[in-house]
Amino acid sequence: MKPVNIILDLLRTYMERGTSVANIMATGAMFGCSENQMRVNLSRLTAKGSIVNFARGAYRLAEALDPVNDFIESWRLGEDRTKPWTHTWLLAASSANADANNQSRHHWALYSHGFRPASSECWVRPDNLALTHRLLEQRLFQLGISADTVLASNATIHARWQKHWHAQFDVAALTKSYLQTHQSLSESMATLHRLPRQTAMKETFYLGGHAIQVLAKDPLLPAEFLASEPRQALWQAMLDYDRMGRELWADAETDKPSSIPTAKLAFQ
Repeated sequence: MKPVNIILDLLRTYMERGTSVANIMATGAMFGCSENQMRVNLSRLTAKGSIVNFARGAYRLAEALDPVNDFIESWRLGEDRTKPWTHTWLLAASSANADANNQSRHHWALYSHGFRPASSECWVRPDNLALTHRLLEQRLFQLGISADTVLASNATIHARWQKHWHAQFDVAALTKSYLQTHQSLSESMATLHRLPRQTAMKETFYLGGHAIQVLAKDPLLPAEFLASEPRQALWQAMLDYDRMGRELWADAETDKPSSIPTAKLAFQ
């Protein structure tokens, strides 16, 4: 674990409340980082504007990172992130003129919301997301889609593009991922109480982080393509695991974090 990732991952769990330098240092030490390494990276992240030293001996994430945090935390909504599918589609169309960095952010934001390219400039997904058109558009722009992107909802597309989109997913592999992750969480919950506290904390860090990645970046396929029950079961198990993890990660100097810390998992 790199010190910079430990700091960002930890602060992400405390959101606007932030946490103490003592807590940050203790977490770094648990992952084998020296106090000097942690302090150097705190200074660099502060200078870069990624984090804010908002009070003596206390840090929090900068507002610029909030959209990513909000996206990650959306996993808590479970199936409330979707609505019944009426066999219409969402389209996101843009030019190909953005620079490489912007293109990378553009693709990441769309891909993480279940869009897949029908062409290099047009991405599609079923129109089954519960977010209103305005809120989805706002989120995608905050996450970095190209400024000239046009988002269209309730659209009809040719059957070949529907087949093309569906072919981008291995439905059996998705379901297997839900089931295996659910099993891992269940097994961990049954044994966490027997582990030394720091060992249990690190286990929730890695395993909880993996489960959150599966849920947060899930394409949320409609029931017409994939049975939602395994995904719902994983979501419920992760809610239980999150409660256990937050108790383990509670800082004696503050209240417990809003969620368990999780490793940086290609969210940015």
